[in-house]
This record gives sequence, C-alpha cells and structure tokens, in this order.
Amino acid sequence: MKEGPLLGKEVISYLDIKKDGFYIDATAGMGYLSEVILNELGADGALLMTDLDEDLCGILNENKLFREKRVMIENSSYTELPDVIKKRKLPKADGILFDFGVGTYQLNSDRGFSFMKDDFPDMRYSRRTGLRAWDVINSYPEKELADIIYKFGEERRSRRIAKRIAEARSNGSIDTVSRLAEIIKKCAPGGKIHPATKTFQALRIFVNGELENVEAAFSFLPEIMKPGARCVFLTFHSLEDRIVKNSLKKLASDGIINLLTKKAVKASYAQSRIQPRARSIRLRAAQII
Repeated sequence: MKEGPLLGKEVISYLDIKKDGFYIDATAGMGYLSEVILNELGADGALLMTDLDEDLCGILNENKLFREKRVMIENSSYTELPDVIKKRKLPKADGILFDFGVGTYQLNSDRGFSFMKDDFPDMRYSRRTGLRAWDVINSYPEKELADIIYKFGEERRSRRIAKRIAEARSNGSIDTVSRLAEIIKKCAPGGKIHPATKTFQALRIFVNGELENVEAAFSFLPEIMKPGARCVFLTFHSLEDRIVKNSLKKLASDGIINLLTKKAVKASYAQSRIQPRARSIRLRAAQII
C-alpha cells in the first residue's frame, strides 16, 4: 500500500494557504498532509499538529521536517482543540484540516486493526482509552454486540455474526484478530471485500468513539477559527461523511459558514490507482463567515 498525502493538491486548494497564516492539522497521523501545508507556509507561518496516538506523536517529534519553530505537535484528541489553543495561547486559526478514519500506521501496527494479522484485538488509537475491542467481543451481550456491528459497520449479517462470536467465546476468549476474522468468515462468506471488514470497522469506531468525536468537531469551529478561515474534511466511509455533510448543512443554514463544496470531492481514477485508499475518500470544505 503506497503511503503519502491523499488529495494533497485539493486540500491545499481549499485551504487557500496564507504564507503568514496559522493552520491546524487536527489529525496529523504520519504528517503527510502536514508536510504539504508546511511547504505552502512562509517563515512567519505556523502549524499546529495534533494526534491522539502517543506512538505517532513520538514519530512526528523525531521527524526533522517538523523539528522547527513554525511547528507545534500536541498529543491530544482534536475534540480538545479549544483547550490546546488556550493552553498554548494561540490565535484563532486561518484554516483547519480533519482527516478522519484509521491511518496506515495503525493498520500496520500490532494493535489489532487489521484482520490480516495475528494480533491481540485492542483497536485503540490511544492507550488512555479504557475500552478495548477484546472487551467488546468477549464480554458484551450478544444483542448489544449485534447492534454495534449493525450500527457502526452497516453489516446486514450482524445478528448471525454476533451469534457465532458468542458461541465461539463460550469455549474460550477470542484473543487474536485472526481468530475473530475466521469466526466471521465461516458465517458470512465474502464478496468483493473480506467478510470481516465491516465488523472490524464497527469495533474500531465503537471503541474509539469516532462518530461522537466527528460530531463534536462542529461544535467549536467558530470558537477557534477566524472569520474567513477555511475548514477541510476528509472522510473514508458513509457514516463519517453523512455526519460531516449534515453538520455543514446545519452550520450553513445557521449563517455560520459558507459551503465551498456543493458535492463531495472524490479522488481521480489515476489517484486511486496509485493509492488504493483514495478510492473511498470524500472531501468537503467550508469557510467561516
């Protein structure tokens, strides 16, 4: 899987970078898009990078690209941005980027995000999060487990999958993601995608409270953004995109923002060929009034 910035040119175009502006990469990840933003900033510009993953922030701090006076790195959730900005005595931002969803770093880690590996089912972005995927699959009642898989994975076979998981764990806890994937595969034969894909998505979203966090981001945008500031949102599945779309529509109707994208911007065929993850990406943008 080729790594690098997804929709980098489009992100820069919609952010409309000012050379001396202050920008926020709220979900920095490996810093690919942060680097793209930084390249557009002048000597008086500033970039705040935040990420919930402690390990990722450690990598970012060691990257010589980000060890300069224009860059600040904060290990925190983007939902804590108002507090971070207050703590650091930063001004309101000229632009902000949210790149929602799991990153390749997590998928390649040993935390159980990928069903292609034989890891412990953790699935937390941060060790500060108490609930693990292991706790959910081994202790949640069958009906609640089915509801989670259906709601957060949009998996129509959720009842059958939950039943099989409950049956399997009665003979011993499910301690590896490879075993979980095999349980799912036996009761839900695959098609174009692996049969465990939607269930793994559901567990990850639930454990990390991802959808609640996406919704929370829209509550403080006017608080941390200047009038005229631009906001760019990248989503990777319909649940995230629906929240972003509806939240932006509400803010626009309330006279808080102007929409810059009438429809979601998608990756080109050429981009998707180079970076397969780009196939599902959707970009939406807005400007604070």
